[in-house]
Amino acid sequence: MTLPAADAFACPPRSRGPPQRPPPPHQQQQQQQQQRSVAVGSVMAGWMSAAGYDQGFGSDNEDEDDEARLVARVVEELAHQRGLGVGGVMQVVRKTKPGDLALRWKGWRRNCDCLLSLGFSAQNVTSILQGSSAFLHELDPEADIRRVVFYLWEDLGFEKWGKIGLGLSSWQRHKFKVVTQAPEVLRRKPEGGVEDTVATLEQVGMPTKYVLDASFRFPSLLNVPPSLIFFVSAYLSSTEVGFKPRDLGTLYRRNPWLLHPRTVEQLRPVVAFLKEGLGVQRVHVVLRGYPQVVLRSVGEDLQPRVVLLQSLGIPLLQIGCMVEAFPLLLSLPLEEQMLPVLYFFQAELGFGRHELWMMLRSFPAVLDLSLEEDIRPVVQFLRDDVGLRDLKAFVKRLPPVMGYPVDWELRKKWGLFQELGLGSYDLAEFPGWFSYSLHDRLIPRLEFCRQMGVPTEDVVLLRVGMAGGDAAFSKEFVGVEPEVYEIFLGEYKMRTKQERAARTRAKRRGGGGNGKREGVEEVEKKEEDFLFSEAVCD
Repeated sequence: MTLPAADAFACPPRSRGPPQRPPPPHQQQQQQQQQRSVAVGSVMAGWMSAAGYDQGFGSDNEDEDDEARLVARVVEELAHQRGLGVGGVMQVVRKTKPGDLALRWKGWRRNCDCLLSLGFSAQNVTSILQGSSAFLHELDPEADIRRVVFYLWEDLGFEKWGKIGLGLSSWQRHKFKVVTQAPEVLRRKPEGGVEDTVATLEQVGMPTKYVLDASFRFPSLLNVPPSLIFFVSAYLSSTEVGFKPRDLGTLYRRNPWLLHPRTVEQLRPVVAFLKEGLGVQRVHVVLRGYPQVVLRSVGEDLQPRVVLLQSLGIPLLQIGCMVEAFPLLLSLPLEEQMLPVLYFFQAELGFGRHELWMMLRSFPAVLDLSLEEDIRPVVQFLRDDVGLRDLKAFVKRLPPVMGYPVDWELRKKWGLFQELGLGSYDLAEFPGWFSYSLHDRLIPRLEFCRQMGVPTEDVVLLRVGMAGGDAAFSKEFVGVEPEVYEIFLGEYKMRTKQERAARTRAKRRGGGGNGKREGVEEVEKKEEDFLFSEAVCD
């Protein structure tokens, strides 16, 4: 076996010269820049392959080499030197033709520098470049970008309003939101710029503070041409729709997307369907209650709901009245909401088609109630706890009862009804008992009758006493002047407010021990006794 030479394991000889010093900072920077260029070049090779430039990248074709070098330079200038996102820059490069890229990229660089100098982050500038690559190179940094940005911040009041209405961090984030999400605002259009759009919105009844609020939620509002704003405002305030001009500002503030060009295209067909198809007289009421109806397709969304209601025998004119009373009827899901509710009333409560029609005509919002959270608990309470025999007749006389909360409303009112010595048979004769407010009508009037010695144990007397306004109740039912009941009502409300405040303080003090909890229960018991026992006649 041949052994290795003796010097094979020897350490390398030490250099006898002076120790090597690190290169100067400028050489280190050049080396780092060279390494980054190599990394960018490797990233570029992958993006070039995906973009379709790989046929000439590194080949002998001079034209394709020029295109590849141009793309590499654009990415180097924008992504590496200015910090813009490589993915966003490459997305812009891929959708730009090589000839246009050569003409635009210097303008992009110039205006990106302007935006960065104004405080926009590299991420914001990348988003602006992606949304405005077709026209960003045409903008002048001073006449367009700085003019619009300073108009939004200073003249329109974005900076001041943001400091007042938002926290400091939110203001710093929202300060650049409009330009970032709607870069078209930087472009001066033939019909005018952002200043003309704001002036037009103010003319149609939208104050500056409304413009600020709406533009933060819908930045594209400042890109709407003035002619489109006048057109939509004139149509909405016409006799065909019926809006008053003074109401348009509030409508635009809550729903700025109504001024979007694609929304305007669907406005006329929907209005025609409501007015001519359903016979809706007050179209503005439907649009105010459910403005998203203009985003619905007449054939695919609105018509099927009308057909379902027609299958119950409801005429079109009655459907129009129902839509006018409850505009959200046109938004309810068919299979998940409307059909299960209708089936429950037919199968569980025994409603016929005509009875369903009568109930929906008086209370169409019943179709918007949850079957499991609203309707079934109420039916179970009325059957099991109250003991009503003819539940269908009771619901037909008071359809909104299906939407009343059981624990917070129905159970308390039923307990008060029992304190009067009345039962389920009496309640069947007076379903409206559940429709009156517990603290604003039932308890105050019962306590006032007890003080005045007016009997209320009879259901007929009770029905008369709860109907009508306060003046008619005090003068016709009790026989005193209305001022007497007004004084009593003020004292009652003050006493109730004080007792609730005491209960709240007891709850706050009773969070830590059993003794304190007993104090809370005692206050709650006093409140319960006041609600039921002390509020009725002996």
